[in-house]
Amino acid sequence: MQSTHLDCYTNGARRFNVAFIVAALILARLASAADSGAPLALFEAVRLADAQSPAIAARRAAMESATDAITPAGALPDPQLIAGVDNLPVSGDDAFSLTRDFMTMRKIGVMQEVTGGEKRRLRAARAQAAAAREAALLTSEELSVRESVARAWIACATAEQKVRLLHELEPRAQTEVAAAAAALSSGRGSAADGIAAKTAQAMLADRISQAEREAEDARSEFVRWLPEAGERPLGDAPDWGVLGRDPDSLVADAAHHRQLLAYDAAEQMANSEVALARAEKHPDWSVEFDYAQRGPHYSNMISLEFRVGLPLFAGSRQDPAIASKQAAVAQLAAEREDARRMHTAELRKTVAAWRSARERVARYESELVPLADARAEATLAAFRGGRSDLQASLAAFDQVVETRIAMAELRGSLGQAWAALHFAFPQERQP
Repeated sequence: MQSTHLDCYTNGARRFNVAFIVAALILARLASAADSGAPLALFEAVRLADAQSPAIAARRAAMESATDAITPAGALPDPQLIAGVDNLPVSGDDAFSLTRDFMTMRKIGVMQEVTGGEKRRLRAARAQAAAAREAALLTSEELSVRESVARAWIACATAEQKVRLLHELEPRAQTEVAAAAAALSSGRGSAADGIAAKTAQAMLADRISQAEREAEDARSEFVRWLPEAGERPLGDAPDWGVLGRDPDSLVADAAHHRQLLAYDAAEQMANSEVALARAEKHPDWSVEFDYAQRGPHYSNMISLEFRVGLPLFAGSRQDPAIASKQAAVAQLAAEREDARRMHTAELRKTVAAWRSARERVARYESELVPLADARAEATLAAFRGGRSDLQASLAAFDQVVETRIAMAELRGSLGQAWAALHFAFPQERQP
């Protein structure tokens, strides 16, 4: 009876655990579904890309590999086990006998190469510089991925905004058609006016179709970076007109551009290579200890040997190697300066593009778009009142379309310039 009660209790506990797990899974799926429909802000997309980018994962693995190589780089080589036979006869009555000839010895020993302490220190320093270089390349890759994701987000937002702006004009196009029909009914207009109004309406529909295709292309590029979250609706955009620091200071700070981060460590590696090439003029040495066993009628023997390299031909061996490493240092310095100049010029152009786009977007928002809208409304009212023809109204409507498209593209250009400047430097150099 007691066992039956215990079984009932156990089965009930199991059912409760299963029900709890199922409920937890359902809640997790519901939460995931809710998150999948939440607007995706730009900086959230950047954070997701940091965690999901294969390029960043590859760079992290490379940095871990270089870090793990530091300790072995400064260690002595592994000892070597030696085993063999010395003085084995190959002719006569004692041929191939290991015990009959007094000179035959079965030998076992150990040998250790001893690398100089300075060389080991320099090798460890070179490995540390390699790890630092990989860390710098990781930072550069992270910033590059963040910029690419931000650019894709901005391109997607720009394309979708263009679609929205054009859809907002559909009622106006319908109004133009209705006005042309009303004028024709009253005898003031012609059939050509109606055809022209419908043509303008069809052209707007074609513009919308083109903009929708561009939005799909932009979304496809965005999904490339975020396969799981890329289909979520986009959140509000940051203020592209605010960089967070003086734009001119970015140009002055060009030496710390993300593409130049690895040069410091690369130059340290190159200088370590020069020092190691010079250290080759100081030879390493090795020690070997052997124990040799002879036949039962002869005594066993031990051997102790030291070997030292003889760098007697430095002029044709070590010196050219030193010169080669020094030339590599000079090459790196020249490449670094060339890269600094190139990125300085790019930053200047990007800052100029950002300033120009910021001013033009402000002008479009405050003047050009409102003026185009006002002109379109005025010409349409004049046409309805018989004070103007339909062609003037359609021309004003077409100007509204072009102005809105230009404003959307300018906002995209402003955002692209903002992304290029915002992610050009490590975050610790941002204010």
